[in-house]
Amino acid sequence: MFHARLLELESELIAREQSARRFAVLPPDCKCLLEFIERQVELRLGNPVPPDWRGWLTYRRGADSLIVCRGRAVARQGSLGKCRAGLDVAYGLDTVTEYERGFDVSPPPDLDHLLLNFGAGERSQVYLWYGENLAPYRLIFMADVADYPYEALSQAVVEACTWILKKPRHLTLPEFLKESEKPGKPSE
Repeated sequence: MFHARLLELESELIAREQSARRFAVLPPDCKCLLEFIERQVELRLGNPVPPDWRGWLTYRRGADSLIVCRGRAVARQGSLGKCRAGLDVAYGLDTVTEYERGFDVSPPPDLDHLLLNFGAGERSQVYLWYGENLAPYRLIFMADVADYPYEALSQAVVEACTWILKKPRHLTLPEFLKESEKPGKPSE
């Protein structure tokens, strides 16, 4: 148990170091992975949506990372029922406006989200991180870009989105996962 946890911490540390080193120009394989996840989720921050829409959306942070989080329809004043996909927070319209103006939109601390980015090392790596509250990101998926991890990455995003929906607000991700693994709990 100790050895497995130590390896997990070491790989997360290496992932943080590699993802801190940015690519001068994002390689085409990495761009394809970003676009693939965007197409899987379908909606982007600021897209037109029906007035009662709630669901998942994506948006880019810089040229080399992608955020996946919950969103809802937000209406501009005087827009006569035309709504846009905004973050699922009270100031969702402000996030759309800032994003459209080209400002960096940070995920709010009260909205669990996923961050997809890349590491520049000997081999390009793709990372999927889980962010909750003010806690630092937790690495939940890592793979070599050269291995074409499209399906595995897609499955990791789906599983993490499921965690976000099922996790009670009072539990952190590790507490929730430990709670769901207890004997007597039905696995889904």
